[in-house]
Amino acid sequence: MDKDVYQAHTFSFDTMRDSPNVEVLDYQYSNARHAGVRAERERINMGQTFGGENIYGSLLRGDFLYVKWRVKKPGKLLPEYLGTYEDRVDLRSRLPADITGLRIHFVVRGTQLYIYLVWPYDPKHDYPPGELRGYERQKKVQIYPDQAK
Repeated sequence: MDKDVYQAHTFSFDTMRDSPNVEVLDYQYSNARHAGVRAERERINMGQTFGGENIYGSLLRGDFLYVKWRVKKPGKLLPEYLGTYEDRVDLRSRLPADITGLRIHFVVRGTQLYIYLVWPYDPKHDYPPGELRGYERQKKVQIYPDQAK
């Protein structure tokens, strides 16, 4: 039986900055034995959406990330939607053994979920900006979807 592992790390997403045409309907960063970090059931039942999360601490190391979202049609005063999507990603083989101090950050672009590992800022290194806003000068690696080699 697997043991639960708690490591000091961050879980985050920010649709206002990263995905303005996306509404997150549900999410869960967890494993099969514990709820972990998840959307509030009461808010889901009321039809509310989630604009972001930023949790740091001794968090349960997640085995998976589940996200459900819908894409808004741009430029409309009243929301019109292009579709609803969901993805559940197995993180067990995608995360390093020690994620202490790292950030697991997800971004949705249209129909695709992206998951990144972000390292703390290190003034000795200047990393290229990349696509992840807010972490321009930090080391970041896309862990999902797999990138062509």
